[in-house]
Amino acid sequence: MTPPEKKWLLTLFIAAFISLLLFISSMYGFTSYTHNKPYAAVHRGPNYPPSFAYYISGSRGDVDRVFRLLLAVYHPRNRYLLHIGTEGSEDERLRLSGLVRSVGVIRAFGNVDVIGKPDAMTYMGASNVAASLRAAAIFLKVGGDWDWFVTLSAADYPLLTQDDLAHAFSSISRDANFIDHTSELGWKEDQRIRPIVVDPGLYLARRTQIFRATEKRPMPNAFKVFTGKVSFPLLISVGDSEPSIS
Repeated sequence: MTPPEKKWLLTLFIAAFISLLLFISSMYGFTSYTHNKPYAAVHRGPNYPPSFAYYISGSRGDVDRVFRLLLAVYHPRNRYLLHIGTEGSEDERLRLSGLVRSVGVIRAFGNVDVIGKPDAMTYMGASNVAASLRAAAIFLKVGGDWDWFVTLSAADYPLLTQDDLAHAFSSISRDANFIDHTSELGWKEDQRIRPIVVDPGLYLARRTQIFRATEKRPMPNAFKVFTGKVSFPLLISVGDSEPSIS
């Protein structure tokens, strides 16, 4: 190859390299612009539509159902906390986090979190209640700019859109709770209240089934027992002290 040909090839290589750098720079600038594009601010408060804090829980094998439920009830105005209990693996929690990050609108508004350190959740056990209380405490710590706390499981699915739900709750006083309960215990007194139930999920690293003692306890006389449903919307109460769940 003659010297002029080498010089021509070197010039062509340099020109191609500079063009490639310019192309990459332009693509980087476009990507940065699209990701940093500001979104409309989400306003919350008494003069705006209500906001909900959703706690969505699941167990082993529930990642897809939890994510499906999240997409079904998602709205930028709300806050969400996802929980795969101790029966699920760390890989499942990481996969759920990856699915959440894969949705652009969720990344933009940053209103969905996944619990990294799971709690045991035993159906009909006290550990299930403890997990819900921890979720409520996390919501209060992250921010109290929501109106109602709602618990859902991977087995649930909504019948209303979030816009319809917000519209329905807009005409309701925000100091109201929705707890389906009754003091008419019936058969539950002998089968649910009087049995002594031990929930190993409260003190064991891995969840096991609850078990019952052979003896039964008398009905309490210091307070009245009510029974109701597992899922319920609870309001956030803000007074002179720290926010709390009513």
